Amino acid sequence: KTWLLTRSWVFASLRSFVALCSGEVCEKPEVTHKVYTTTDGLIVSNIAFIAEFTVNCRNGAKGASLFADVKGDIVPAVKSPEGNKYQVSWTEELNKATSGEYLVRVYDEDGYAALRKAQRTGEDLKSVTPIFTLNINHAGSYLGPWVQSEFVAVVATLLLWYFAYSAKCKLQS
Repeated sequence: KTWLLTRSWVFASLRSFVALCSGEVCEKPEVTHKVYTTTDGLIVSNIAFIAEFTVNCRNGAKGASLFADVKGDIVPAVKSPEGNKYQVSWTEELNKATSGEYLVRVYDEDGYAALRKAQRTGEDLKSVTPIFTLNINHAGSYLGPWVQSEFVAVVATLLLWYFAYSAKCKLQS
């Protein structure tokens, strides 16, 4: 009798463990996102890219682990306590961050596994279909005026001195 009770307990524990570990698959996700990128390049050495997005699955799945492919680097998406809000962020050096569109491919756990397998076998990573993509537009970073104000002040001072000296020479002759 004890053996039967122990076996039932092990079976119930195993079943609940499998239920907890198996994540739900998000079917037909509807995604809304907000994006922030650093625009002031005067005081920073790296440009920050932050994408916050909300995923609503048609089947009501929440809390799925998501991964993002950002320019060939795979980063995990940080999950909020609500379960359907995520954030992906990364930085690039100021001189390497170009203005324009950045495409972020987002994968679930199955897609991530397929992506890692494609990396190991040397297959084309674009053959793995993401569950959705995010387009991030970076307008570029302000690196300061084309001409420094100190240079303009020196040129104005030299011109003023030249005109004053020319006028003085004309008056003396």
